[in-house]
Amino acid sequence: MAVAFASTADREKPLKVEADSATYDQKTNTGVYTGNVIVTQGSMTLRSDKLTVHQDADGMQYSQGDGRPVKFRQQADDGEWVDAESLHYDYNQKTGFLVLTNKAWVRKGQNEVFGDVITYNLNTDQYSATSNKTGAGRVNVTIVPKKKDASAPATKPAAAAASDTTSEKQ
Repeated sequence: MAVAFASTADREKPLKVEADSATYDQKTNTGVYTGNVIVTQGSMTLRSDKLTVHQDADGMQYSQGDGRPVKFRQQADDGEWVDAESLHYDYNQKTGFLVLTNKAWVRKGQNEVFGDVITYNLNTDQYSATSNKTGAGRVNVTIVPKKKDASAPATKPAAAAASDTTSEKQ
């Protein structure tokens, strides 16, 4: 269960689940974990009240979690931390889609996305966010510009560079 926004290295690490109780059905390859559920895999931590995990015949995993809220944290490949919360999530390893629903938000660095439904495609590193079905809510996105490296040499704007060249020719 590579749950989200994932560091690719984390996907190869062992998955550990702690909970107050667990049931596992070997015929259907389905586990249900309840009560203070904590899932760790590499740098990823997921906390929920209930987690259901199913594995198909091809070894693909599908999971659903509910919480007040479900909390997720993982270090991305670029070293930044990704934090997310929602009241429910669905993950499909086969398609690579993670869907956060009901009071969902995702934060990476200083960038934030808030919406009723946030769908994240792990394969393309793209997301979409929507408001509630009645249209009463709005999606909120904050994108903070990256700071320029102060040690990099300053570049002149094209117009200034052109005027410098013109004055040198006179």
